[in-house]
Amino acid sequence: MFRSLHMKLMLIMTLLIISLMTVVGAFLINSVANYYTQDFYTQMSEAFGDPDFWKDLETPIEGEEDAASSIAHILDTNSTLGIDNRSRKYYVLDGTDGHWLAGSDDKESGQAMPNDSRNLMRVLAGEDASDDNRVADAPPPPAYMDVAVAVQRGEGRYIVYVQDNGANVSALNSELITLIVEALIFGLIISVLLSFLLSKTLITPIERLTEGAERVAGGALSPQIGYRS
Repeated sequence: MFRSLHMKLMLIMTLLIISLMTVVGAFLINSVANYYTQDFYTQMSEAFGDPDFWKDLETPIEGEEDAASSIAHILDTNSTLGIDNRSRKYYVLDGTDGHWLAGSDDKESGQAMPNDSRNLMRVLAGEDASDDNRVADAPPPPAYMDVAVAVQRGEGRYIVYVQDNGANVSALNSELITLIVEALIFGLIISVLLSFLLSKTLITPIERLTEGAERVAGGALSPQIGYRS
């Protein structure tokens, strides 16, 4: 009886711990991803919505020979974009064909950018800006966040393209998964110990009552049970 009750309690508590950690883990991972995505687009909106910053992007310097390099220098000095050259990078592209002109990534001048970005394709098609992060029905959405903005600097049209590959949120989620697994293992150990103690607490009065009933059945009319719970 004790072994059967112990196994049932251990199974129940184990399933409870696993279910709880699964729900909490999924909630945490989803919350981190949503927060990071919202934070990215909030940063981009605040940065490109700054009138002074926008004026610097559109106003050529006297005697300027390379507008793309000037735009890149302005982007380098703007801390609100959160450019870290690891997960988040910027590109200054030609406004007509989308070729790379300058940026934080190590690309050769004139190299074409990937054409799987909906935001970049929209700005290349003539839109002033695009920061759509909604999930499309088909094909599957890309595994990154991006913003494309058209800049008219002097007589030239350029595109500022900021892309975040989500490396930071992936690293954070990996740490969360490690912590969740460690907490799950610790919780399973505790559940085994608690199930043993709980089953022992429940079964002891029943065993004493059973022994007393057997003594009564054997002819003892006044057995002392000693348990009232």
